This record gives sequence, C-alpha cells and structure tokens, in this order.
Amino acid sequence: MKKIVAAALFMSGMASAATPIEGWYSTVFGGYAYLPNNLYITRADLLWNNANYKSGFDAGGSFGFKSTPMRYEGEVTYINAQLNRFKIDGFPQVGLKGLNQATFGMANVYYDFPPMISPLEPYLGVGIGYGYISSQFRTKAPLNLTLFDAHNSVFAYQGTAGLTYNFSECYALTVAYRYIATTHMSDFGKIFQANLGNVGVVYRFDGNIYK
Repeated sequence: MKKIVAAALFMSGMASAATPIEGWYSTVFGGYAYLPNNLYITRADLLWNNANYKSGFDAGGSFGFKSTPMRYEGEVTYINAQLNRFKIDGFPQVGLKGLNQATFGMANVYYDFPPMISPLEPYLGVGIGYGYISSQFRTKAPLNLTLFDAHNSVFAYQGTAGLTYNFSECYALTVAYRYIATTHMSDFGKIFQANLGNVGVVYRFDGNIYK
C-alpha cells in the first residue's frame, strides 16, 4: 500500500512539473565547442590555412517570451577555442600560441513539441543575427617569428535541437545541440562554423499565470 501511495505521489509530481509557464523567461547556458578549420587566406605572399583548434567552450544567456508552442528570444553567446596547429605555405608550424574567439547576438524562434515523457519537452529552433570573430596566432618556426591577427563582423545563423526538463513551476534544465555559422569572412578567407553542446538553466518570471 505504501508503495502504491508513493508511486501515485511521484506521478502526480511529475505531471505538475510537466506544465510549462507562459510568459517571460531567461536562460544561462554553457558547454562544449568544436570549431572546424576556418582559415584559408594569403598574406604577404604566404598561404595561411588548415587551422585546427582544441576543444573549446561557449557560454551565454538569453531573454525571451513563451507562448505555447512558440518561444521568441534574444541571445548572446561567447565562444573560445585555443589553437592546436596550422600551416603556412604547406609547412606545419611549431611553437604555437593562439586562439579563436567569437561573440554572437542572435534573434531566435523555437517550437516546443508536446512532452514525449512528462516532464521532458523536445524543441527545435532557428536564429539569425550578427557575430564578431577574432583570431590571434603566433608561431616561432620554421619561418621565424610570425604573427597573424584577423577579425570580422559578419551575418550569422543557427539551428538548435534540444530537450527541456520542466522540474518546477519556475525552473527548468535544458540540453541542446547548436550549429552556428556565418557568411564569408574576408580576413579569414572562409566561413566560421561551430558545433556546440550546451546545458542550461531556465528561470520563468511569470509564475502567477502558471497553467
């Protein structure tokens, strides 16, 4: 009997947690960032290319409004990845230091699907915005001390797929995969791309209209 009562209480708690709140919310998030090669440009008759980056990170926040099944938000994301290796005129460089940084301001639209298993709510989203990308590379050999500094402001777009865990009326956890990319960057010779795996915490302001 005790087990039945406990199970009933557990299931009722899950059901109440599964109902999201309409209205304003904010999210903070962070996670893993993978950046493909984004360098192919000639400077001073030298071809800089094949930039390879170590595993990086991203962090950011958003502020939005939920009107089921849609969400609309503004988002800021910072991405950082340290340089692993690159080539100049086909020669691998040694004694490397450097990093690639990017900051994005995005306007996003999301569609929240009905919960598959209460209180787990899948979602898909797209966004457009603007990004500022910068890189600073330094190498000691084999072409002596060489410096590379580049930065561009470019149009950006992204796609997101994720899952929201609505564990209380005002709070939720999210896990998401995001792909973010830009138009061609003149100082780099290629587009910027990032594959992001994020975990976030959501706070919903309008608890008074909880359904």
